[in-house]
Amino acid sequence: MIAAVVLATACTEGLAPPKATPRKSTERVALFSPPAGFTKLRLLVPPVLERESVEKAYAKLDEYLSRQLGVPVELMIGESYDDVVSRTGANDFDAVMLSPYTYALAMEKQRLPCLVQMIGDGSATAAGYIVVRDDSPIRSIADLPGARFGFVDRASTSGYVYAIKVLRDNGIDPHKHLGSMEFLGNHEAVLQALLDGRIDAGATYQGSLTALRRSKDIDPLSFRIIAKTERTPRDILCVRADLPEVVRAELQRLLLVLTVRDRLGREILSPMSVNGFQPPDDAAYDGVRKVAAEVRAWDAKP
Repeated sequence: MIAAVVLATACTEGLAPPKATPRKSTERVALFSPPAGFTKLRLLVPPVLERESVEKAYAKLDEYLSRQLGVPVELMIGESYDDVVSRTGANDFDAVMLSPYTYALAMEKQRLPCLVQMIGDGSATAAGYIVVRDDSPIRSIADLPGARFGFVDRASTSGYVYAIKVLRDNGIDPHKHLGSMEFLGNHEAVLQALLDGRIDAGATYQGSLTALRRSKDIDPLSFRIIAKTERTPRDILCVRADLPEVVRAELQRLLLVLTVRDRLGREILSPMSVNGFQPPDDAAYDGVRKVAAEVRAWDAKP
C-alpha cells in the first residue's frame, strides 16, 4: 500500500517512479481456469480433533482454495485414521492431508504425488506429548504402571506409535504395566477424558493444548507434560495420481505462497496452527517408517 502511494505521487509530480522489487503475495493476479471435468476439490483429512474443530480449522483454507481454483472445496473428515488410509487407497479423494504414520501406510498401498509439508511453530518437525492433569500425582513415566492410559488411534503418530516407543524406551511394556489402554479417536477426546478423570494419562500431539484452548477455551495449564517423544516431520498433503497436472501445480503454488507473515496468510493458517508449507521430502519420513515397523512387530506379539 505504501509503495503504491509513493508511486502515484511520483507520477503526478512528473518524476520517474522508483524501481520496485515485486514481492510474493497470496492475492491472485489472474484467475485460474479449471480444466474440463474438474468441478470440485475433495479434500480428505484425518479426525485429528473433534469434527466441529476440524471444520473450523480448515474453513478459511477451504474458502481460499475454492476462490482461487474456481471450484467448491468439499472437506471430507475421515471416520478414523484407518478410514483415511482406506479412502486414499480407493482414490476417494482429490487431495489428502496425511499425518506422518498415515502417510507411510498410504504409500505402502500406492505411490502418491505429494505437494507440500506443513510448517508449525517455525519448524517442519514436531514432538508428541504424554500428559496428565495438572493436579495428578503422576510426576513422570516411572509413575505410570497401573495407570489408565488414553491413546488416540493405532494409526496416530504421536497419539500411539511414538507414545508406545517412549514408554517402551523407559522400561514400560504397555500391555503388562499399564492398568488399561483406551483408544479415544482424536486428540481432543484424549484431553477431555483426562479432564473428566476417565483416564490418568494420555498421548497427544504438540499442538493439541493450543487447539483445545481455541475450540473449548480450556487453559493449557490444566495439563502437565511428563514426557516428550522424538520429533517427526509434520503432516504432508498429497493428491491422487490422476488429478490433472494443471490443478496439481496450481494447488501446490497456492499453498506454498501462504505465510503467517501477511494478514491473509494469518487468517487462513492460524486456525490450523500452521505457519506455512514447504516442498515435500519423502526421505524425512523414513524414521517414522522404522519406528512404526518396530511398534507393529511389538503389537503382533501375543
